Amino acid sequence: MLVSNYHYLMEKYIPKPKTPISVAYRKKSGTKVWVKTFTDLLCPDKLITKRGTRLPEGCEIVEIGVGSAFENIYKKKYG
Repeated sequence: MLVSNYHYLMEKYIPKPKTPISVAYRKKSGTKVWVKTFTDLLCPDKLITKRGTRLPEGCEIVEIGVGSAFENIYKKKYG
């Protein structure tokens, strides 16, 4: 009885959607600002570190915003 209830509960589990993180950055050799949105991260700490592999190596981060509205704001501002 316990096992069948456990499987029933596991089938109904839906993970919470993660808050999108938008980053505006410049590549090492250029002036164009690129905008990238991450939906698989919980916090922007992995983007800020020097050893992070999510952004190009040596890029300059111009702005970081947490939330769905920042993607549209950055695309209008830098796009």
